[in-house]
Amino acid sequence: MNEPQYVAAVDLGSNSFHLVLMKNENNRLVSVDCRRELVRLAAGVDAGRINHETRGRALRCLSHFGQLLKAYPDVAVSAVGTSAFRMLYQDQNFLRLAETALGQPIRILTGEDEALYIYRGVSQGQPDQKRFVLDIGGGSTEMIVGSGREPLAVASLELGCVTLTSEFLDYDSLPQGQLNACMDFVDSQLATVSDRFKDLNWDDAMGSSGTIKAVSWAMHNLGIADEGVIKRKQLDRLLPVLTQAGNQQQLSHLLELNPRRIAVFAAGYIILHRIFHLFDIQEMRISNKAIREGILDEMIAPPYTVD
Repeated sequence: MNEPQYVAAVDLGSNSFHLVLMKNENNRLVSVDCRRELVRLAAGVDAGRINHETRGRALRCLSHFGQLLKAYPDVAVSAVGTSAFRMLYQDQNFLRLAETALGQPIRILTGEDEALYIYRGVSQGQPDQKRFVLDIGGGSTEMIVGSGREPLAVASLELGCVTLTSEFLDYDSLPQGQLNACMDFVDSQLATVSDRFKDLNWDDAMGSSGTIKAVSWAMHNLGIADEGVIKRKQLDRLLPVLTQAGNQQQLSHLLELNPRRIAVFAAGYIILHRIFHLFDIQEMRISNKAIREGILDEMIAPPYTVD
């Protein structure tokens, strides 16, 4: 059986939808196209159903992705839905509409499956050592400790920057009392899985999500850290900055981040901050690979590599 000329991974996250298209050139996968659209799916889900506005936004994005994929007839596609899709237990009609718009079946991953794909993607090209991998999404957070390519302990919490913002931090300013309540809640959630990692250690910590990258960019823009690495002491210095701005627009200017990212920035920061402290992490490197690379890795057979 011949290998397909193209492979594509479609990651339907709780905050953004992503499509990565690769081409096989002499046993090496090279990038052809990469698309990202902010859908904020998790913010539009209530009681297992999706609201009209969010449904339209999601289906338009999936239709765009579907049209792109139709231009490549010899393509193998793996499309997955993550936390927000897990929340849509009362809305099977939306799933059918989503698959029709994309023109592909959509697998809804469990939290553990999502974590395993993330670890698989982040571990590509990394040294054969023990590592802690973290991904903070719109609707869930995944933590994995592994050795080389093998995961040893996995945890997925329905705790994300979009859902946490809706519950605690949906204000134009950020009152200290709400930040404290949010931190206490995150600590209580992390405590439910911390025993899984109790006797494990690691040589390296890596973060793989847009949320973590945004924190790194903000610290770099403030002149308190180098881009690409987050250190705990520098991370702590960012906390009081959140309450200094009078509103979201001021915070956006202060951190030099897109207003759409600022809307969920504080919640993502708090999750990262509390994980650094709970797991006594001193430094974390930013990974440019994540769940999409893990999905592609599953789709291809040796000796292919992903650039």
